[in-house]
Amino acid sequence: MSLPVLFKPAARSEFEEAVAWYEGERPGLGREFKLEVKLALKRALANPGHFQRVRGRAQKIRLRRFKKYAIYFAVKDDAFAVLAVFHASRNPAELERRLE
Repeated sequence: MSLPVLFKPAARSEFEEAVAWYEGERPGLGREFKLEVKLALKRALANPGHFQRVRGRAQKIRLRRFKKYAIYFAVKDDAFAVLAVFHASRNPAELERRLE
């Protein structure tokens, strides 16, 4: 059984902004970023216990190609929640507030 992937609104916004930014840098790069996120989520869904727990139920998976990005997620009984698609140069205090 596969859990549905649900993006929290802030995570969806971060994801869409990153896609748009990369697409603006080079046509097609936004699509490549999307694919990288999709592959990371697929890895996390396949084996969620494998990834680093960072706070409470929140876990982190780093993107392989876009190394400055990490996806923060939590697995609940009925869903896989994406809490953040976070760039390492951003203020970590914002991330901490969202993972509480």
